[in-house]
Amino acid sequence: MGTVGGLLVINYFCSFDCLFKPLAYLLKRLFVQAPGLFKLSLFTSVSLCVMTSTPPTAPSVRPSTTPATTPASFRDLIGRRVRSSLASAVWPFVWVAILVTAGGVSLRAVSVMTQNPPLPDCSKLSVLSSDSEQLLCARARVQSGSAQALIEAIELVEPWTPANPLYAESNRLMDRWSGALLVELEKMVQRGARTEALELAARIPERVDVYTELKSAIATWDKEWSVGQEVEANVLKAIKSRDWVAAQREVQSLKILNSNYWVLTRHNQLMAKVAREKTARTQLEKARALVKTGDLEKLGEALAITKEINLETDAWVESKADVDQWAERVLQYSFQKWEEEDIDTAIEIVQLVPPDFATTAEAKDLISFGHAQRLASNPYDQWAPSYGQVYNLIEAIQALQRISPDSPFYNKAQTSLSDWQKKLDDMVQIQYASNLAHIGQEATYRWAIAEAEQITQERPQRVQAQTLVSHWEKEIQRIEDRPVLAEAVKLATAGGKANLRAAIDQAQKVEQGRALRVEGQTYIAEWEDRIETIEDQPMMDKAQRLAEAGKLSEAIAEAGKVAKGRALYADAQTTIKKWTEELQIIEDRPILIAAENAAARGRLTEAIGIAAQIAPGRALYSDARASINIWDDERSYLWSLEAPASEESFGESAEDDYSDSYTDESYEDSYSDEF
Repeated sequence: MGTVGGLLVINYFCSFDCLFKPLAYLLKRLFVQAPGLFKLSLFTSVSLCVMTSTPPTAPSVRPSTTPATTPASFRDLIGRRVRSSLASAVWPFVWVAILVTAGGVSLRAVSVMTQNPPLPDCSKLSVLSSDSEQLLCARARVQSGSAQALIEAIELVEPWTPANPLYAESNRLMDRWSGALLVELEKMVQRGARTEALELAARIPERVDVYTELKSAIATWDKEWSVGQEVEANVLKAIKSRDWVAAQREVQSLKILNSNYWVLTRHNQLMAKVAREKTARTQLEKARALVKTGDLEKLGEALAITKEINLETDAWVESKADVDQWAERVLQYSFQKWEEEDIDTAIEIVQLVPPDFATTAEAKDLISFGHAQRLASNPYDQWAPSYGQVYNLIEAIQALQRISPDSPFYNKAQTSLSDWQKKLDDMVQIQYASNLAHIGQEATYRWAIAEAEQITQERPQRVQAQTLVSHWEKEIQRIEDRPVLAEAVKLATAGGKANLRAAIDQAQKVEQGRALRVEGQTYIAEWEDRIETIEDQPMMDKAQRLAEAGKLSEAIAEAGKVAKGRALYADAQTTIKKWTEELQIIEDRPILIAAENAAARGRLTEAIGIAAQIAPGRALYSDARASINIWDDERSYLWSLEAPASEESFGESAEDDYSDSYTDESYEDSYSDEF
């Protein structure tokens, strides 16, 4: 009743000149949804309405004229005025505080009324949780789409009875979840997780719509799995009998199935297994064939081949006994050579046996010694040793250090150990010097040389150290002489005869035996050619102008002034040859034309005689010889047409005519008649 009265009071005040009618409406809604906040809002709203309403005015009273106030009344008057001033100063702050409080409460009320109710904490669900909360959490879990989440959601709502208000909704959701679960189970079977899929399928209730479809899918899965397992058994049987063609044929039969697991995954796995077994069997047979030769080196090759056999194959299991026997034979022969004090041969032989094939302690020591010797004896680069070479030598030293003092190979191992330790110290020293030299400065090169020269004459890596010292000295010379050549190149780049000679003088400062001597001499030769070109080019230009004017003889004579060995000599000779050919053509063309005219009049013998005047080596000599051959063939053909009776007499006269036509006088007469 008090609350209803409060609302009436709000409506009453706000019906006048209250400025917060919307606030009163919100307070009414707050009364329904948040009674606790309503009481505070009610008080605040009433205060605001009162504060903002116009209070009733009291009737004015004319002050009466009274006698002068007494001291006591004067003090009362002063007190009232002070209290009135204090009240007028404090009340505005009070009203502002009330207004702010009312606004905050109203905003909180609006927030409470408009926000959604909080979701349940699905991680803390229990049997006491409401069915709606459990259903809400189940729907949230299935959003992941995983098969486990789907089956858990189904099992959550499956026990609900028709009496449950959410039974119809749960049945609809369970059917939908079962359909999604069937799709996920199919994917699992396609991946090969058939057992897990069947376990989840067994937990699906029978009353779902897809149950019949589920039973059909399970039957299909079982059938395909049975066919696939049968094919796999046939493949393994063919592998065992080494029938590789049958094995591959059986694997290909998996392609008729519908499951990706058998068509793709298992098919590829079985094909790889067939290939591994076939390769391993080939390797084993090759190794056995090498052993049958009785050659010790072939036996070592057989051991190396068997080491490459895949350990997962049946061939490896079968080869284990043979490998142990072969390794034992090699080791026995190596022991024999050691006892005969043929140490080098023993070590060379034992290197044929892989380290993991040793069976006794002595065999392990001998194999370790042999492989350490191989690591330490690897050829090294003439330059700085690599980190891999240093590591190999360290590994060889460590292998010898593991040989116990009781081993028959201990003394020899200690001797090699001392030599290898010296070699390792030298390699480390060279590596340090090389790192200094890689900085590429003159000072670091000199430092590197000083470090490398500490390796004395009797040390094992002395040759390598001296090679590097020589190389680094050349690098220092390059650093010292590079500015000299750079200055020479700068002068030559400016061009001109004087600059080129100055560049040559500068480049000649690089002395004989220096690293850049060859480069300097190359520059000098190039610049000398440029000077000669500058000197001889005017003659070539003049010759070219004469040739263009048709004065070929004068052009040839001018170009011939370029002396042999000069830069333009080859160009001059090429040009002279071209102009000479042009001049010969001009000279010999009339002769060839006269011969062609004679041939055209049927005087073939005369034509041949004229064309023969073009001497060998002339520009038109090949053309003249070609024409002579043609005319000679034509003349022979004409002669063959003459009667046999007159052929002899005609031949004699023809010979006379032919011989006469080659005389100088007849040639001169005919030539003068024509021209």
